[in-house]
Amino acid sequence: YGMKIISIYPNFKNKGGAQNITIQLAKELNGNTPIILTNTPIEKIHQDYKKEDIHFEKFSIYTIFKYNTPNTVFLSHHRSQTSRLVFLNFLLAGKLKVIHIAHSTFTNLKSLTWLPEKIVAISNGVKQNLIDYFQIKNDRITVIFNGIEDIFQNTHYTQNTNEIRILLAGRICPVKQQIELVKQTKGKLLPHIKFYFAGTGEQIALLKQEIGNSEQYFVLGQIDIGEEMPKYDYVCLFSQNEGLGLTLIEGCMFGKPLISNDLASVQDVNINGYNGFVASTWEKLVTCLNSLPLPNSEKYQSLSKHSRALYEKRFRAFTMINEYRTIIKSFFKNKYER
Repeated sequence: YGMKIISIYPNFKNKGGAQNITIQLAKELNGNTPIILTNTPIEKIHQDYKKEDIHFEKFSIYTIFKYNTPNTVFLSHHRSQTSRLVFLNFLLAGKLKVIHIAHSTFTNLKSLTWLPEKIVAISNGVKQNLIDYFQIKNDRITVIFNGIEDIFQNTHYTQNTNEIRILLAGRICPVKQQIELVKQTKGKLLPHIKFYFAGTGEQIALLKQEIGNSEQYFVLGQIDIGEEMPKYDYVCLFSQNEGLGLTLIEGCMFGKPLISNDLASVQDVNINGYNGFVASTWEKLVTCLNSLPLPNSEKYQSLSKHSRALYEKRFRAFTMINEYRTIIKSFFKNKYER
């Protein structure tokens, strides 16, 4: 079709799930150099993203006009920029083709949010939020789970099988609740349960302070997930809100059982009793942690196998790319079928 995909996301100063997916799609869906429009000044873009073969440009009315052709589709990953595009499209009598990709749930700015006809939600929880809060009709929303490249190697670490090592990877910040987790569980966990916090963020010093001299919690800083993931037994996420929870998908890929709260979006990845455990409160989390099956048990092996199977079924990169291709082509279908 000779389609041109222009991706849009405001912030590339730091690394994150939404940024990674924006880049992954831009690279896979564009025949040549991917083009991303952003609000981050070029010199402030994160080093790792700068290294990629991507053409970053300022998000502005000028660049939208510059790139818009009858074959251009704008993939917008952020609602404020989507709202601007939809408003502009209204003024241009529908000359722009826009797909909005919803990465998170929201409960504010409803009246200032304008969404196009075609919307992708990255989880069922995000879809439900679009329907309940933004009153979007069901048939305008397609759920496409984030997919990641398979980097699983079946390496067996000889580990202390009497210990349970739990990895919680993510930005160390209030939303991810690492400090709250330590507060709520400290002194209540059996001695063989160990928590490892990976990532950096504004609360890292406070987290270390909260842990104090406890032997059950460790702060790792930034880690290479591919290298380090095999060393842990479980992957945990207990956030206030989540679009989907990339670290849980990584856990699935490595066949790790999961532990999470009951957010609708994370339950697309963590199915209680099938590939992990869901706890709705801090009290229930403590009970859950103290009764986790040990890595050499049959129950653990079964959860592990199911985690890997769920990754293969739902979260592979090529599955995601193909589903995006389908929704993009639907813009042109009628045009070419006439």
